[in-house]
Amino acid sequence: MSKLQNMRGIEIKKFRAVSSGLKTFDELFGKNGFAEWLESHRHLVQEHIYEPTDFLWHEGDKETWGCGQNVFISAIKDEVTQADVDPYDIIEFPGGMFLVATGDENNNADLNETVTYMMQWIEDSDIFEYGDFPKSGMCNMPNPGGAFDKALGIAQQQIYLPLKIRSK
Repeated sequence: MSKLQNMRGIEIKKFRAVSSGLKTFDELFGKNGFAEWLESHRHLVQEHIYEPTDFLWHEGDKETWGCGQNVFISAIKDEVTQADVDPYDIIEFPGGMFLVATGDENNNADLNETVTYMMQWIEDSDIFEYGDFPKSGMCNMPNPGGAFDKALGIAQQQIYLPLKIRSK
């Protein structure tokens, strides 16, 4: 098995999150969408130092990414209640092991190349295989609108592909 060339393996512990539920991209990011609601409820969200505490994934096969239904979650503080997040729901994100790499969200060829490279690494691994959740993998933006991305003219997207230990 090759080393983690330009990728990293991480373990995410389970955590409580507010979930958008199944939504289209427009319902997530359009006017009066989940992202707008989340921005106005930042006081509920678990703070972070440099890694985002939110994730987006597509419900369905990897081949249908960007179409149909998606889920957007954000980690919340321990004291947050269901009443605080209404009309959305609190879920427990199960955590897991993930292979992570970064691509440019503004460049589909770069994103596709990144995912292809990640999938090849998993396929060539004698230790790991593709995991179960979320089926399509997930993503987040480490610096949305930040100075680093603006200076480079990119939009960094972190891609998380689920891993599990290969059964012998």
